[in-house]
Amino acid sequence: MKVLFQGRVDLNVLGGGDKIQIENTASELRKLGVDVDISTSLTTDYSPYDLIHVFQLDWTPESYLYAKKSKKYNKPLVLSPIHHSIKEVELFDKRSTYGIYRKISGKLLWKQSQRDTLKNLFKSIYFFPKIYPTLVSVFMGLHNMQRTALQLADYVLVQTNIEVALLKESYGVEFKWEKVQNGVASHFLNFKAPNSDLHPTLKIKDYLLCVGRVEARKNQLAIIEAVENLRKSTNIDFNLVFVGVLSEQKHQTYVRCFLRLVEQHSWITYLGQVPYVDIPEYIHYASVGVSASWFESTGLTSLDAVICGANAVATGEQAREYLGDLAYYCNPADVSSISAAILKAYNAPKPQIQKELISSYTWENAANQTLEVYKKLLG
Repeated sequence: MKVLFQGRVDLNVLGGGDKIQIENTASELRKLGVDVDISTSLTTDYSPYDLIHVFQLDWTPESYLYAKKSKKYNKPLVLSPIHHSIKEVELFDKRSTYGIYRKISGKLLWKQSQRDTLKNLFKSIYFFPKIYPTLVSVFMGLHNMQRTALQLADYVLVQTNIEVALLKESYGVEFKWEKVQNGVASHFLNFKAPNSDLHPTLKIKDYLLCVGRVEARKNQLAIIEAVENLRKSTNIDFNLVFVGVLSEQKHQTYVRCFLRLVEQHSWITYLGQVPYVDIPEYIHYASVGVSASWFESTGLTSLDAVICGANAVATGEQAREYLGDLAYYCNPADVSSISAAILKAYNAPKPQIQKELISSYTWENAANQTLEVYKKLLG
């Protein structure tokens, strides 16, 4: 079986959760004997492949072009939309005051698909391959392209039951679907806790940890404000540690504000980008893993946190379906809500994770479930 994974054209430039999903699923499928190629090009020849698997639907016009092309070649099409709540995205775009794009689009454009198209036009200035699919969306309408891609898919692989409802609500179409939960990387699952109280290089005890790109969507400035308020109201000397690359190209103003606060406060540490294999150790020594993102598909960083022994703060209904009672939830638009969730998580006992739950969140399981869908389509 020879399968092509198609990702957005800027996948290898910007990275993201879909890149992790694509690479880990491909790796595990290869262990099962599937020949998997990964492409981000609009010109890949589909003729050698038995099946095309497209990843990402939200704000990604090229997914429509991949879907149309797969049908031109008479290839079965599987779509992993990684769909977010439009209401959560809209709230972010309307409330965020950082960046030219959001200042313009929040006032002038009423539909989320129009705001996404404007954002893609800005992206195209810096990344030429994005221009063609974005221009197609200007004339066809991004929402129409997304709906058509969903209709063309022979199977849609969702991560949560909520995602199914959100897709039907957003696009008003029916589709065949299977739930395939994302996995946790093996170095998180196999992490062995060291016999020490402090991280060997960080030398900070019981810190709060926030992992993710530094950008407006991830809401680091609100987390800083929430922790600063807690330091004043509780007299607890909270330390806050950030890990993640700076999104300087798209979020210059936001990044400048973030770096200024890091410089102003001795209780904030910014480590920059840390090798992925080292993240479990940083989580282990943290008291709480904090994510107050405006929107996420599942909240896997919070699952990483609890698996490595830290309590977790998360946002969003899809994360709640994944994590249940394992996390403490906050409203990303309300700093006091973020503070309250952090304090609850900080004072709570460490999470006790059942082995059965841990074993269900593996990329091996995700690949096996994905392969079963492929077999249904190929007979």
